[in-house]
Amino acid sequence: MVALLIVFRSSMTNDLEEAMRESGISAYTLIDNATGKGETGNVVGSFFYPGRNSVIIAVLQDDQVDKITSALKNFHAERLKHSQGRPIPFKLFSFPCRELI
Repeated sequence: MVALLIVFRSSMTNDLEEAMRESGISAYTLIDNATGKGETGNVVGSFFYPGRNSVIIAVLQDDQVDKITSALKNFHAERLKHSQGRPIPFKLFSFPCRELI
């Protein structure tokens, strides 16, 4: 099994959930209102640093990984086309996991 960790600007939630559904992700955990600092700057939801991030954690069977990561890379690439060279507030990480209970 593989766990995906997706960190993204909350304004992308609807589009990302649709892309995930179309790629075959049917179960995940969504954490809203994540704050922090990264490649695209501070994200603290204040007047000076507006916006919020969200985090999705999804666990995939090994045979799903290539199809789903490809779809998420395409999702990122589509947004990158329109970013005028600026980084996109979207990161995708994976790590092996085991279900223990």
